[in-house]
Amino acid sequence: MTGTSRMNGLGIKVYDSLPFTPEDFLNKLFPNFWSLLINLVALIVLFVFLYHIAYKPVKKYLDARKNYVEKNIRESETSKAMYEQKVAESETMIAKARKEAGDIISKAKSDAEVSAEGIIKNANEQAEARQRAADEAIAQAEEKSRRAIREEIVNVALDASKAVLGREVNKEDNAKLVDEFVDSVDE
Repeated sequence: MTGTSRMNGLGIKVYDSLPFTPEDFLNKLFPNFWSLLINLVALIVLFVFLYHIAYKPVKKYLDARKNYVEKNIRESETSKAMYEQKVAESETMIAKARKEAGDIISKAKSDAEVSAEGIIKNANEQAEARQRAADEAIAQAEEKSRRAIREEIVNVALDASKAVLGREVNKEDNAKLVDEFVDSVDE
């Protein structure tokens, strides 16, 4: 700065002339070419240095992180698709198992009905067989009783004929009398 300065009453420096000359103004506006060139080279060196030291590793790290995230997204999508497929398979298996269980239950019911019908049929056959056996036993007992009664009647008739006739009757007369008496009793 050129010119003289003095202090005013407030303690502020006041210049009597302009703070800088027109040449100083041009120098401030358009700096020295060599100074500009050195600053520009220093700036380029700084950018190259920062590019190699900071930007490349950070970019490499960001790319690796991006790839890692994309890989995880793809894996999760694949896992989700596999999960959905497994869920669909499980639902299919559950539906198939339910159908098989229903088939088994209905088959068991029909088998039980067939078995029950067989048991009932067998029981009916056994009851009928027992009824026939009982009927046969009754018929045999009835026939046996008739024979016993007939023999008793014959004996009573013989005893009565002996008492009435006063003599013994021969076998021919005896058979003839018994047959006539039994025929009359049967009627």
